Amino acid sequence: MIKIKDILTELKKDVVRPLYYIKGPDYFLQNFFINYLTNTIFKDSNVDKIILLPDEMNGSEIIHRLTSQDLFSAKKLFILRSPQKIKGKANSELVNFCKNPVLNHVLVLISDDWSSSATLKKIEKFIDPIDTQTPFENEIKKWARYLFKNNGKTLKPEGIDILVKNSGDNLSHLNNEIEKICISSGDRDIIDVEDIKKFSGWKREHKRWEFLNALGKRNYKDSIIIGKTLITNQESMISLLYPLTYMFQEILFEKIKNGTFNNHRSYIPIPPSIKNNIGQYAKSFSYEEVESIIIQLGNIDKKQKSVMSIDETDLIQLISNVTR
Repeated sequence: MIKIKDILTELKKDVVRPLYYIKGPDYFLQNFFINYLTNTIFKDSNVDKIILLPDEMNGSEIIHRLTSQDLFSAKKLFILRSPQKIKGKANSELVNFCKNPVLNHVLVLISDDWSSSATLKKIEKFIDPIDTQTPFENEIKKWARYLFKNNGKTLKPEGIDILVKNSGDNLSHLNNEIEKICISSGDRDIIDVEDIKKFSGWKREHKRWEFLNALGKRNYKDSIIIGKTLITNQESMISLLYPLTYMFQEILFEKIKNGTFNNHRSYIPIPPSIKNNIGQYAKSFSYEEVESIIIQLGNIDKKQKSVMSIDETDLIQLISNVTR
């Protein structure tokens, strides 16, 4: 995975690649990158940006648009969302096009899902994806400071902490809140904590990766808050069991390997942001503790499928065992 800031550094130097592959569901990051790329390519000239959607166009039409060149070889920017939906012969043609892009054309592939289809796995053999998952909290705070600066405002660190806690579930949400606060504050350059409390009213949602991260760090308070929010709103204990089991299996593998094997792991259904931190999580667990947690997860799975069980009770018992 390539960090988006590394690609932006390239673009600042006017280094433009013929192919980009952005991977992750944070729409703010996706749009931020595309807008930055567009401004770099076209500068003050007319923008020629073409959106390609497999839900609205067939595969052969998409390939024709990508490979056609006009008489004057004008530079074009193509945005192809969900390339894995292209099937049949056009699928192979797309992979070949990605290997040998057309001169003066720039193609951006977008996949909201962090997992990879067979098509994307082929493409990932010769191009590294750009990470557009919602960043961890420390990176979101940097974005918050940047967005306030973009609006000609500054905010004290304690205000940043409160804002990210309330609105840091994704960068689109954060950006919307910051724009609302900046507009509401009028001509003042300095935003204080009271502005945040007054104007930031959209309750934050939490993501599954945040819960996995909190558990991996053995943070009881965050695990309880995030876990209870998840099972109240969008998850169940059953839906959490699979990523939890895979994560702790990877932690167990990390404990077993003890530096003997390389770091490459095959596909597992947990986000890259969690996979990349497995080594750090493993440091705070003993082998016996991880074994005990995996056994408990198996017992919860049996209980959930065989008898009446309460999600919140199972969740709290698990968190208590992991974080003690």
